[in-house]
Amino acid sequence: MLIDTIVSDLDDTLLDDDCHLSPYTLDVLNRCIQRGIRVIPASGRAMNSMLPHLRQLNTGYPAIGCNGAQLIGADLSLLRCLEFDAPLARELCAFMEENGFYVQVYKDEYFYYATECEPSKQYKKSSGMKGKAVGDLQAFLTFPTPKVLGITHPEDVARILPVAEERFAGRAVFSVSKPYFLEAEPPEVSKGNALRELSKMIHIDPEHTLVFGDSLNDLSMLAFTPNSVAMENGRPEVKAAAKFICPPNHKDGVARFIEEYVLQDNPKKVLP
Repeated sequence: MLIDTIVSDLDDTLLDDDCHLSPYTLDVLNRCIQRGIRVIPASGRAMNSMLPHLRQLNTGYPAIGCNGAQLIGADLSLLRCLEFDAPLARELCAFMEENGFYVQVYKDEYFYYATECEPSKQYKKSSGMKGKAVGDLQAFLTFPTPKVLGITHPEDVARILPVAEERFAGRAVFSVSKPYFLEAEPPEVSKGNALRELSKMIHIDPEHTLVFGDSLNDLSMLAFTPNSVAMENGRPEVKAAAKFICPPNHKDGVARFIEEYVLQDNPKKVLP
Protein backbone atom coordinates (compact mmCIF):
# COMPACT_ATOMS: atom_id res chain seq x y z
CA MET A 1 0.00 0.00 0.00
CA LEU A 2 1.37 3.43 -0.94
CA ILE A 3 1.91 5.82 1.97
CA ASP A 4 1.10 9.53 1.69
CA THR A 5 0.70 10.40 5.39
CA ILE A 6 2.88 9.59 8.43
CA VAL A 7 1.54 10.18 11.94
CA SER A 8 3.90 9.77 14.88
CA ASP A 9 3.91 10.13 18.64
CA LEU A 10 6.83 12.16 20.02
CA ASP A 11 8.14 10.96 23.40
CA ASP A 12 9.70 7.48 23.38
CA THR A 13 8.80 7.25 19.68
CA LEU A 14 10.10 10.00 17.38
CA LEU A 15 12.26 11.65 20.06
CA ASP A 16 15.38 10.02 21.48
CA ASP A 17 15.88 9.35 25.19
CA ASP A 18 17.03 12.96 25.70
CA CYS A 19 13.79 14.25 24.12
CA HIS A 20 15.59 15.40 20.98
CA LEU A 21 15.02 14.88 17.27
CA SER A 22 18.20 13.33 15.91
CA PRO A 23 19.79 14.76 12.74
CA TYR A 24 19.06 11.44 10.98
CA THR A 25 15.37 11.52 11.94
CA LEU A 26 15.08 15.14 10.80
CA ASP A 27 16.75 14.27 7.50
CA VAL A 28 14.41 11.33 6.83
CA LEU A 29 11.29 13.31 7.66
CA ASN A 30 12.48 16.25 5.56
CA ARG A 31 12.89 13.89 2.61
CA CYS A 32 9.34 12.67 3.19
CA ILE A 33 8.05 16.25 3.13
CA GLN A 34 10.02 17.03 -0.02
CA ARG A 35 8.38 14.03 -1.72
CA GLY A 36 4.90 15.18 -0.78
CA ILE A 37 4.36 12.79 2.13
CA ARG A 38 2.51 14.50 4.97
CA VAL A 39 4.11 14.29 8.44
CA ILE A 40 1.79 14.81 11.45
CA PRO A 41 3.13 14.75 15.03
CA ALA A 42 0.60 13.51 17.61
CA SER A 43 1.64 13.92 21.24
CA GLY A 44 0.39 13.82 24.79
CA ARG A 45 2.33 17.06 25.29
CA ALA A 46 0.45 20.34 25.45
CA MET A 47 0.93 22.63 22.45
CA ASN A 48 3.53 24.88 24.07
CA SER A 49 5.67 21.87 24.93
CA MET A 50 5.44 20.65 21.32
CA LEU A 51 6.35 23.96 19.69
CA PRO A 52 10.17 23.59 19.64
CA HIS A 53 9.84 20.20 17.93
CA LEU A 54 7.15 21.44 15.55
CA ARG A 55 9.38 24.34 14.51
CA GLN A 56 12.23 21.92 13.85
CA LEU A 57 10.03 19.61 11.80
CA ASN A 58 8.34 22.44 9.89
CA THR A 59 5.95 19.99 8.23
CA GLY A 60 3.49 22.47 6.74
CA TYR A 61 0.61 20.41 8.19
CA PRO A 62 -1.39 20.39 11.44
CA ALA A 63 -0.42 18.48 14.56
CA ILE A 64 -2.25 16.81 17.46
CA GLY A 65 -1.49 17.85 21.03
CA CYS A 66 -2.56 17.07 24.58
CA ASN A 67 -3.61 13.49 23.66
CA GLY A 68 -6.06 14.89 21.11
CA ALA A 69 -7.54 17.73 23.17
CA GLN A 70 -5.68 20.20 20.96
CA LEU A 71 -5.46 20.56 17.19
CA ILE A 72 -2.54 22.75 16.15
CA GLY A 73 -2.48 24.49 12.78
CA ALA A 74 0.34 24.37 10.26
CA ASP A 75 1.08 27.97 11.28
CA LEU A 76 1.41 26.77 14.92
CA SER A 77 -1.81 28.47 16.01
CA LEU A 78 -4.31 26.62 18.19
CA LEU A 79 -7.18 25.47 15.94
CA ARG A 80 -9.27 24.05 18.77
CA CYS A 81 -8.94 22.96 22.39
CA LEU A 82 -11.34 20.73 24.34
CA GLU A 83 -11.29 21.53 28.06
CA PHE A 84 -12.69 20.59 31.45
CA ASP A 85 -14.70 23.25 33.22
CA ALA A 86 -13.11 24.42 36.48
CA PRO A 87 -15.41 22.51 38.91
CA LEU A 88 -14.75 19.16 37.24
CA ALA A 89 -11.03 19.89 36.99
CA ARG A 90 -10.97 20.63 40.73
CA GLU A 91 -12.77 17.35 41.42
CA LEU A 92 -10.19 15.47 39.37
CA CYS A 93 -7.36 17.22 41.21
CA ALA A 94 -8.90 16.32 44.56
CA PHE A 95 -9.27 12.67 43.53
CA MET A 96 -5.64 12.42 42.41
CA GLU A 97 -4.30 14.24 45.46
CA GLU A 98 -6.32 11.97 47.76
CA ASN A 99 -4.64 9.01 46.08
CA GLY A 100 -1.13 10.33 46.58
CA PHE A 101 -0.42 11.84 43.16
CA TYR A 102 1.55 14.96 42.39
CA VAL A 103 -0.96 16.95 40.27
CA GLN A 104 -0.71 19.71 37.66
CA VAL A 105 -3.05 21.55 35.29
CA TYR A 106 -2.50 23.63 32.15
CA LYS A 107 -3.34 27.07 30.81
CA ASP A 108 -1.66 28.71 27.81
CA GLU A 109 2.13 28.39 28.10
CA TYR A 110 2.13 27.41 31.80
CA PHE A 111 1.48 24.35 33.91
CA TYR A 112 0.47 24.88 37.55
CA TYR A 113 1.02 22.76 40.66
CA ALA A 114 0.89 23.16 44.43
CA THR A 115 4.54 23.18 45.58
CA GLU A 116 7.96 22.84 43.98
CA CYS A 117 9.11 19.22 44.04
CA GLU A 118 11.04 16.66 42.04
CA PRO A 119 8.16 15.83 39.62
CA SER A 120 7.61 19.53 38.82
CA LYS A 121 11.35 20.05 38.24
CA GLN A 122 11.61 16.98 36.02
CA TYR A 123 8.51 17.99 34.04
CA LYS A 124 9.95 21.46 33.40
CA LYS A 125 13.16 19.88 32.16
CA SER A 126 11.52 17.30 29.88
CA SER A 127 8.68 19.44 28.54
CA GLY A 128 10.40 22.81 28.21
CA MET A 129 7.24 24.46 29.57
CA LYS A 130 7.03 27.17 32.21
CA GLY A 131 5.75 25.95 35.56
CA LYS A 132 4.38 27.83 38.58
CA ALA A 133 3.83 26.67 42.15
CA VAL A 134 0.54 28.17 43.37
CA GLY A 135 0.05 26.73 46.86
CA ASP A 136 -3.53 25.45 47.05
CA LEU A 137 -4.02 24.14 43.52
CA GLN A 138 -7.75 23.56 43.89
CA ALA A 139 -8.34 27.09 45.16
CA PHE A 140 -6.21 28.48 42.33
CA LEU A 141 -8.02 26.50 39.63
CA THR A 142 -10.78 28.85 38.45
CA PHE A 143 -10.23 28.41 34.67
CA PRO A 144 -10.89 25.64 32.11
CA THR A 145 -7.99 23.27 31.44
CA PRO A 146 -7.45 20.66 28.72
CA LYS A 147 -5.74 18.14 30.99
CA VAL A 148 -5.20 17.17 34.60
CA LEU A 149 -1.96 15.23 35.01
CA GLY A 150 -1.10 13.09 38.01
CA ILE A 151 2.36 11.62 38.57
CA THR A 152 3.23 8.75 40.91
CA HIS A 153 4.78 5.28 40.91
CA PRO A 154 3.80 3.11 37.92
CA GLU A 155 2.22 0.42 40.11
CA ASP A 156 -0.04 3.06 41.68
CA VAL A 157 -1.01 4.42 38.26
CA ALA A 158 -2.02 0.89 37.21
CA ARG A 159 -3.99 0.43 40.44
CA ILE A 160 -5.83 3.76 40.33
CA LEU A 161 -6.58 3.83 36.58
CA PRO A 162 -9.65 1.51 36.71
CA VAL A 163 -10.88 3.27 39.87
CA ALA A 164 -10.65 6.64 38.12
CA GLU A 165 -12.39 5.33 35.00
CA GLU A 166 -15.31 4.07 37.09
CA ARG A 167 -15.53 7.20 39.27
CA PHE A 168 -15.52 9.64 36.31
CA ALA A 169 -17.26 7.50 33.67
CA GLY A 170 -18.85 9.73 31.03
CA ARG A 171 -17.17 12.84 32.45
CA ALA A 172 -13.49 12.18 31.76
CA VAL A 173 -11.22 9.75 29.94
CA PHE A 174 -7.85 8.62 31.24
CA SER A 175 -4.69 7.82 29.34
CA VAL A 176 -1.18 6.70 30.20
CA SER A 177 1.63 8.10 28.04
CA LYS A 178 4.37 7.14 30.48
CA PRO A 179 4.02 4.45 33.17
CA TYR A 180 4.11 7.07 35.93
CA PHE A 181 1.60 9.49 34.27
CA LEU A 182 -2.17 9.37 34.73
CA GLU A 183 -3.73 11.90 32.36
CA ALA A 184 -7.37 12.99 32.54
CA GLU A 185 -9.02 14.67 29.57
CA PRO A 186 -12.58 15.52 28.44
CA PRO A 187 -14.58 12.41 27.47
CA GLU A 188 -14.36 12.82 23.68
CA VAL A 189 -10.58 13.24 23.71
CA SER A 190 -8.19 10.70 22.19
CA LYS A 191 -5.45 10.81 19.61
CA GLY A 192 -7.59 8.58 17.41
CA ASN A 193 -10.58 10.92 17.55
CA ALA A 194 -8.36 13.90 16.79
CA LEU A 195 -6.84 12.04 13.84
CA ARG A 196 -10.30 11.23 12.50
CA GLU A 197 -11.28 14.89 12.86
CA LEU A 198 -8.10 15.95 11.09
CA SER A 199 -8.73 13.40 8.33
CA LYS A 200 -11.95 15.23 7.45
CA MET A 201 -10.10 18.55 7.29
CA ILE A 202 -7.19 17.46 5.08
CA HIS A 203 -8.53 14.20 3.60
CA ILE A 204 -6.36 11.55 5.26
CA ASP A 205 -7.05 8.03 3.97
CA PRO A 206 -6.38 5.36 6.65
CA GLU A 207 -5.27 2.90 3.96
CA HIS A 208 -2.47 5.26 2.91
CA THR A 209 -1.41 6.28 6.42
CA LEU A 210 1.44 5.01 8.59
CA VAL A 211 1.07 5.53 12.37
CA PHE A 212 3.80 5.11 15.02
CA GLY A 213 3.36 4.87 18.80
CA ASP A 214 4.66 3.30 22.00
CA SER A 215 2.13 3.70 24.82
CA LEU A 216 -1.50 3.28 25.82
CA ASN A 217 -2.47 6.77 24.68
CA ASP A 218 -1.38 5.77 21.16
CA LEU A 219 -3.70 2.76 20.81
CA SER A 220 -6.64 4.77 19.47
CA MET A 221 -4.61 6.26 16.63
CA LEU A 222 -2.88 2.96 15.84
CA ALA A 223 -6.41 1.58 15.31
CA PHE A 224 -7.03 4.30 12.70
CA THR A 225 -4.98 2.46 10.05
CA PRO A 226 -4.06 -1.07 8.98
CA ASN A 227 -0.46 0.24 8.76
CA SER A 228 0.22 0.59 12.49
CA VAL A 229 3.76 0.45 13.88
CA ALA A 230 4.77 -0.02 17.53
CA MET A 231 8.17 0.81 18.92
CA GLU A 232 10.34 -2.05 20.12
CA ASN A 233 10.58 -0.10 23.40
CA GLY A 234 6.78 0.20 23.56
CA ARG A 235 4.37 -1.35 26.03
CA PRO A 236 3.41 -5.00 25.41
CA GLU A 237 -0.24 -4.05 24.79
CA VAL A 238 0.82 -1.63 22.06
CA LYS A 239 3.14 -4.09 20.35
CA ALA A 240 0.36 -6.70 20.42
CA ALA A 241 -2.06 -4.25 18.76
CA ALA A 242 0.26 -3.08 15.97
CA LYS A 243 0.85 -4.71 12.59
CA PHE A 244 4.57 -3.91 12.57
CA ILE A 245 7.36 -3.43 15.13
CA CYS A 246 10.22 -1.02 14.46
CA PRO A 247 13.54 -0.50 16.28
CA PRO A 248 13.49 1.48 19.55
CA ASN A 249 13.39 5.25 19.74
CA HIS A 250 17.04 5.54 20.82
CA LYS A 251 18.02 3.83 17.56
CA ASP A 252 15.92 6.14 15.33
CA GLY A 253 13.37 3.38 14.86
CA VAL A 254 10.71 5.53 13.18
CA ALA A 255 13.16 7.02 10.68
CA ARG A 256 14.74 3.65 9.89
CA PHE A 257 11.34 2.05 9.25
CA ILE A 258 10.33 4.95 7.00
CA GLU A 259 13.56 4.87 5.06
CA GLU A 260 13.29 1.12 4.46
CA TYR A 261 9.61 0.84 3.63
CA VAL A 262 8.57 4.27 2.38
CA LEU A 263 11.56 6.09 0.88
CA GLN A 264 13.82 3.37 -0.48
CA ASP A 265 13.90 2.93 -4.28
CA ASN A 266 10.40 4.34 -4.80
CA PRO A 267 9.32 7.64 -3.18
CA LYS A 268 6.20 5.88 -1.84
CA LYS A 269 7.22 2.26 -1.64
CA VAL A 270 4.58 -0.41 -1.00
CA LEU A 271 4.66 -1.73 2.56
CA PRO A 272 5.24 -5.47 3.09
